[in-house]
Amino acid sequence: MRGVDGLIVGLHLRWRGVYQRPQHVLSRLARRYPVVVLEEPLFASGASRFDVEEPAPNVTVIRPVVDADGPYVASKIAPGAIAAVARQAAEYGISSPALWLYTPMMTALADAFPEAPLIYDCMDDLASFAFAPSGMRARERALLERADAVFCGGASLYRTRARYGPHVRCIPSGVEFARFASARTTLPAGPLRLLRGRVYGYVGVIDERIDYAIVRRLAQVAGAQIVLVGPVAKVEPHTLPRAANIHYAGQIEYAELPRWVAGFDVALMPFADNASTRSISPTKLLEYFAAGKAVVTTPIRDVVERYGGLVAQARTPEEFARACVAARPDPRRDEAVTAAARLQSWDAVAATMEQALLRTPQTLAAQGAGA
Repeated sequence: MRGVDGLIVGLHLRWRGVYQRPQHVLSRLARRYPVVVLEEPLFASGASRFDVEEPAPNVTVIRPVVDADGPYVASKIAPGAIAAVARQAAEYGISSPALWLYTPMMTALADAFPEAPLIYDCMDDLASFAFAPSGMRARERALLERADAVFCGGASLYRTRARYGPHVRCIPSGVEFARFASARTTLPAGPLRLLRGRVYGYVGVIDERIDYAIVRRLAQVAGAQIVLVGPVAKVEPHTLPRAANIHYAGQIEYAELPRWVAGFDVALMPFADNASTRSISPTKLLEYFAAGKAVVTTPIRDVVERYGGLVAQARTPEEFARACVAARPDPRRDEAVTAAARLQSWDAVAATMEQALLRTPQTLAAQGAGA
């Protein structure tokens, strides 16, 4: 692609954390363009530094480790980060980068490369999340006006941002169908094979978006085993539901997830009704579909609008428990969910985003100049 020879990315997540939209998209774009990722700072005692690693081919991640006792302000980019990014870009030979942001709190990256096309991949309404930095909403509005292309990860995100212009597009997340379809034939992960009873399982971050009253009620179902796979974030571990049949597996490597989903009798999306869930479009749904699992969910808007006929919906803990008990394999439903999952691959998502980048004004101008 003339005009852009690499990507510089501002990421609010940890690349080594839950493997989701940024990792899927960027690892695919890295097949053609070197990618330099700047993570938000990690706070620790001691002298500040930058940890650098290459977690995927052609992808370098720079992680600022900032002195927790120092004067750094969380709403600003880490001191020295721009220079660290520039050095890494130069090592890759990147002279005409595109800026790719997942958070409006990293617009300083775009300021440092003002001639570069600016992409905002909006995967969540981050300003609604617990402990969001002050001023994030205003910063996002400015980014939506400034960006050359905006990708929204679901219909609800898109509806509240479409007014900023035709450069805003709805591009839902995808799934690695073959990987998760392997759950239909593989043996479940070892810990699941030891459980006796019906397994109700969830995969994802365990945070303020979960309705823990639902988890507690489901654990009261006779013979139920509740398995929650994923890291705990932004909630105190001691406040989580505890019982002999509630199992917290912690973060599992992405490659191992199909074996865990294989052991679920019913896949769960027990989301709370709060500000942090009103615009979510859970990536895990298509993974559950590819694995052929019956799904019970609270009525998340994006899920209900697009896949309402393929999932069981329940609002209250009691309704949720009843729906889980009633959920059974259904060949007709399985055919439909399989078809739905096949339609939305990560390869197609990344290709659509790349084509949008090709059509940004800066890229088109550079292509013309280089013709």
